[in-house]
Amino acid sequence: MYSAFTEKNPSIEPIVKRVNYLKTTTEWWYAYWNKVELDKALQGWLQPATARFLLWKYENHLQSQGKSGYALSRFDAVIRPELEHIAPQTPTKGEPVAAGYPAYDDEFRNQYIDCLGNYLLLSKSHNCSVGNSPFLDKQASYTHTAQQREIQGLSAKSNLWSKQMISDRKASIIEFITEYL
Repeated sequence: MYSAFTEKNPSIEPIVKRVNYLKTTTEWWYAYWNKVELDKALQGWLQPATARFLLWKYENHLQSQGKSGYALSRFDAVIRPELEHIAPQTPTKGEPVAAGYPAYDDEFRNQYIDCLGNYLLLSKSHNCSVGNSPFLDKQASYTHTAQQREIQGLSAKSNLWSKQMISDRKASIIEFITEYL
C-alpha cells in the first residue's frame, strides 16, 4: 500500500484509508493504536515532551478557530517551553481553596494535578514568574496565547480553577487529539 505511493501514483487516499482503519479497528494487535487505546493513554500523566507537543498542536487548533489570515505558531514560538501546572503540584502556602484551587485530596492529586486539562504551555520565564501563585494572579498573567485566553474564559465567572474546569478542558484537548491528529 505505502510502496504504491510514488511520483507516478501520488494519491494518498490508500494511506489515509489505512490510518483511519487503524484508528477504529479492534482486530488483533492493530487495536493497540485505535482511538479507544489512545484515549486511555491520554487520561493520566504524559511524558513532558509529549504533553508540550500536544499542547502546541492544540494551541494551533485554537488559533485556527479565529479569524483567517494568520500564520500558525511554530513550535519554537514559545521560548524554552515548559509545562505549567495551572493548579500547582504543591498547594499555595498549603491553602489551596483560599488560593482559588480545589482541595488537594487524594482524588485531586491522583486524577487532576498531572493531566492535560491542568497543563498549560508557557515560556520558562513566564512559568518561573507565576510559580505557585494564587489562581487570580496566574489568571491575570494568561494573556499571550489562545490557550491562556481559554483558561481566562473558563474561569471568568468564578475566578477559581476547579476539578470540573480541568475535566472539561482535558476532554476538549483529547477530543481535538483523537479527531484531528
